[in-house]
Amino acid sequence: MIASATPDLAKIYETYHRKVVAYAAKLLGSDRAEDIGQEVFLKVARSLGTLSDPAKLTSWIYAITLNTVRDYARERAAEAHRGEAARCGQARGQDPATEPEDTASHSPEEAAIRNEMVACFLDYVRRLPRRYSLVYALSEFDDLSNQEIADRLHLSLGTVKIRLHRARAVLYGALRRNCRCYRDERGELMGEPRGS
Repeated sequence: MIASATPDLAKIYETYHRKVVAYAAKLLGSDRAEDIGQEVFLKVARSLGTLSDPAKLTSWIYAITLNTVRDYARERAAEAHRGEAARCGQARGQDPATEPEDTASHSPEEAAIRNEMVACFLDYVRRLPRRYSLVYALSEFDDLSNQEIADRLHLSLGTVKIRLHRARAVLYGALRRNCRCYRDERGELMGEPRGS
């Protein structure tokens, strides 16, 4: 049995690092994106030998990125909830005038909601059928045009457009059924599971 050649980690990093960081920044903000990128490539380095089909490298890295962002978002949401609970339990003897007001950053509750929203969104992305998720990944993760996706996957442009449209329709349909979206006082989109 002949073993397939393992892709070169340095070339993979050079090709995908910027894309991973950009995708993480879209979902979590630029201040966390570089940390996510480093975590993704640590996982890629540890698991590269397990990649059975080098032709599936892009979707494999995309899946690792989705999982890493989702886990990070869930972890941050849990930390924010713990922090908020701890603050609520503190004595109320502090003078609010002595604490500087930071109008640019989110409250811990807002950060927790945003992180939960990202984690929930990524769960729905992972549930897409493979024929849709691959096209969606190339569009969102690699930021490829429909024609570039068609060329890469050896599909017609029409097929790519249909799959991308269906991927978005399935994803947004699931989100509409299961999530309640609203705008906070800053006008930013927020969301929570229906029934909350």
